[in-house]
Amino acid sequence: ALRAGERAWASPITLEGLQELRAALKRSASRHTAVACYRNDGMRRMKLLWVVGSARHFGPHGHFPAGTTRRKQPEIPPWIRYAALLADAAGQGHDVGKASIAFQKRLRDATVKQKDSLRHEWVSLKIIQALRAGADWATAWRRLETRPEREGIPFDEGGLSNVFDAFDFLVVSHHGLFGPRNGDAALGAENHVRSNPPFEPAHYKPHAALPDLSLTLLHKKLRRLEKIAPPAGVAASLYWRALSLIARAGLILADHAISSLDKPKDAELYANTHYTQDRTHRLLNQPLDQHLSDVSGLAGRMAYRLATLRLPGLSPEAVERIMERTENPLFAWQNRAAAALETERRRSQQPALVLNLAGTGTGKTRMNAKCACALAGERLVRFATALNLRTLTLQTGMAYHHQFKIGWDELACVIGDQSAIQSPKDSPSSPVDEFADEDENPREAEFETVGDAFFVPDWIEPFIKKKPKMRPVIGAPILVSTVDFLIAAGEPHRQGHHALALLRLVDSDLILDEIDSYDPKALVAVLRLVQLAGLFGRNVISSSATLARPVAFALSRAYRSGIAMRSALDGQTTGDFLCALIDDRLDPEVFISKEPSEFEQRYNARVDRLLEALRGQTHRIPYLARIPRIEKPVEAWQEAIAQAVVKLHDHNAWPFAQTGKRVSFGLVRVANIRPAIETARHLAERFSKNAQVACYHAADLKIQRFCKERTLDRLLTRKTPDNEHIESDPDIRERVFRTDSPDVMFIVVATPVEEIGRDHDFDWALIEPSSTQSIVQTAGRVNRHRLLARSAPNIGILQVNYRKIRKDNVVFTRPGLETKDRQYNDPRHGRNTRGHDLAYLINWSQLTALDAGLRFRDHPFARCDDENLAAMLAEPLKILCMDAKPRAWMVEATYADYPLRDQKEIQQTWRLTEDDRFERWERKRLSSDWISRDPLVVRRQIVSNAWLTWTRDDLTAVASKHRMENPFQLTIQSYGDVDQKFEWDNAFGASRPINELD
Repeated sequence: ALRAGERAWASPITLEGLQELRAALKRSASRHTAVACYRNDGMRRMKLLWVVGSARHFGPHGHFPAGTTRRKQPEIPPWIRYAALLADAAGQGHDVGKASIAFQKRLRDATVKQKDSLRHEWVSLKIIQALRAGADWATAWRRLETRPEREGIPFDEGGLSNVFDAFDFLVVSHHGLFGPRNGDAALGAENHVRSNPPFEPAHYKPHAALPDLSLTLLHKKLRRLEKIAPPAGVAASLYWRALSLIARAGLILADHAISSLDKPKDAELYANTHYTQDRTHRLLNQPLDQHLSDVSGLAGRMAYRLATLRLPGLSPEAVERIMERTENPLFAWQNRAAAALETERRRSQQPALVLNLAGTGTGKTRMNAKCACALAGERLVRFATALNLRTLTLQTGMAYHHQFKIGWDELACVIGDQSAIQSPKDSPSSPVDEFADEDENPREAEFETVGDAFFVPDWIEPFIKKKPKMRPVIGAPILVSTVDFLIAAGEPHRQGHHALALLRLVDSDLILDEIDSYDPKALVAVLRLVQLAGLFGRNVISSSATLARPVAFALSRAYRSGIAMRSALDGQTTGDFLCALIDDRLDPEVFISKEPSEFEQRYNARVDRLLEALRGQTHRIPYLARIPRIEKPVEAWQEAIAQAVVKLHDHNAWPFAQTGKRVSFGLVRVANIRPAIETARHLAERFSKNAQVACYHAADLKIQRFCKERTLDRLLTRKTPDNEHIESDPDIRERVFRTDSPDVMFIVVATPVEEIGRDHDFDWALIEPSSTQSIVQTAGRVNRHRLLARSAPNIGILQVNYRKIRKDNVVFTRPGLETKDRQYNDPRHGRNTRGHDLAYLINWSQLTALDAGLRFRDHPFARCDDENLAAMLAEPLKILCMDAKPRAWMVEATYADYPLRDQKEIQQTWRLTEDDRFERWERKRLSSDWISRDPLVVRRQIVSNAWLTWTRDDLTAVASKHRMENPFQLTIQSYGDVDQKFEWDNAFGASRPINELD
């Protein structure tokens, strides 16, 4: 590089070299670093590409000042000061209850394993309430002897109504929300008041008095709260909920930070203990009065920092690449949509909800990123893409990396949770094993991340010091993850993990891909994130080609409730927000959404116009694959699949060069893993002479699944009508040449992992139905890239699914929206008794092509899906938006009853080891060691025509090349006994025992 000035250098450099330079600068950057990089665009124009370190030394376009002046800081919004004051006061009182004889005894005697009958934060609440009422220290403690005083609920039915209600909530909930833990969301004391052990008055007297200074400070800080009140005209319940959420997060962060410090000192009352250096036993640590004072001061600062958090955003260079116009006509709609959003952003700074209804294969992932950049305006670009499937995180991250040339110094991927849910049998249990400390804080999850070093403020450092993988999660301008990490932001009962997730959400727009792939309970958990994004004034971009009306309405309602809370904090009575409806067929529609009814009308009208625009397509032609009625229904089902496969191959096969043979690549979508493996084996045996069969699902070796996905990605990326890359593939050529039959079928039997996010183009598909959404999504993997006009069917839909064949009462479930209470064939709900038969559920006379119209038009199947979805969302949406049970947001059951993942599932991690060429299965225990369980695994003989299978040596070589950790591990889920057997097929993967429900 040539030196061009005192502190300036100029050099030609490649993009890759520039990214490496920036990464190196970031790794060595300190708080004093300020380096700007410019690109010479000619004509005396230098364009700012990025800044490493402090950007305050440069103007918005990279200008460096000759001199500086200081401008008066804008006034801090009152609610931020109030949140800080509230957290500060709560910190001074949060652990007053630790002065009890019971708690101090537990600290001093490590042999005491029994939990307290009153949690210390509940005691803190009751003591402070008595002190506020004028009682002295001793009298306040004596009030605990009276049961109504001891167990009385602190809030009325209306929820938080004043600042002292908010203060009480912070104190009592800083380690956990109110009970119950599941079931009815009626607020109760059971999480804080225990019947076992029974209450002993002698245990709940003060071990010693708090120093006078500590109590004086508490009273002083309580008096400072007296003037805090909601602005005139706003809903008090919304105001206090929003303020409490932010202040509580500040208190939790402060309590965790202070409690982690070693501050041993002689005192009568202590707050906690710490381990000796050899970790053999605990020592008394922080004096209680010092702990209260330290947490108080830090909690106020934490609440302020959380509310004002602004982390580094995407570099201007990266934003420019994302926003580049596309010349491909298939993606031209993206240019129009991005331009419309940029235009509207110049007019209005209101937060936006974007619904992206573009069809499958039209670049929704790319457009979502464009939306985030277009809506940023003058704000730095930061967004988190949340996905439902773990396999899609790295795939989406790599798409951003390769398509937009985003470096790993600006992009992070969370690719999984290290802490698998396993059976308690795997580890010895004790009353305190499930907790990390004497405060009974639950252990926090660890995550695997891919990304570089990222800047975070010094005050965040203590929280990630022992969790270095959290740095990219919080600091990266672009985060790609499963929604599992972010979901904790909307789950206040998860304490520290909740507060850390908020650090991401408060300063990041939110992208929700394939939002309707969640079941209703999981969708409620996702809607909590949408509500929080509205509270923090962030944009939400949601995409799906099959965004059903109930889901769209729920998104709008949740976002509106978050905006309403933000408006209450700002003293505004309106909750308007910007809304954009975009797709690949119609011009973008951007408007200010003022009323729920207006949004619903606009969305309905948009869908109607979209359906008209879809008419006339001939890319995907469906037909009904009927099931013959014979005595053995399972055999009939499998035979129907075999016949449909032959028919679809005949209609869609193409000539393979230099062979005179006809070849096709087909997908058979099966809802669950075990039936998928059985179907794959049946097809392999049935067509042993002319088919190559693979099975793709989640319960496979990590490295084998990687190889399957990589091979399918390569073969089924078909951007041009010819098939030259397939015909030149050595493995495909060899399999075609060695087959004697003039027809060769390559069949992938796959579970729903194929139907979302996989950018594959099959010649045909046969679909086991679970829902209209899954049918449309699976169909999107057919003729996806080539978009050839078809006259014969290339998609078959089975007349009934496997659960119906098995004579289950509820058949469209796991996956699907049918429930025991709302069955699709139940006349009590006005439904036809043929409601499990696709011959009735779809209006075949109207279905000339398979597109999103199947989900949106008036088919009985779509109508049943919509009705069930709306019914299951109705009550939780009322609670989320505080239209019912206004105290429910403070109750653990509100969140536990609507989790993202089914908590009943046991997730087991297994690995296939090799010793002297002898393979052995081992299972991972909760203690992270491995135990041999080889007798539990039933090995199945591999079929001769299995496709997408490799030797162990081949897999080992690939794993070594890609530096893959634990390549021979797999994860299986079970609802039954952890020691039940599973079956293993070297080609087709693992499945649960046949006596377990799929």
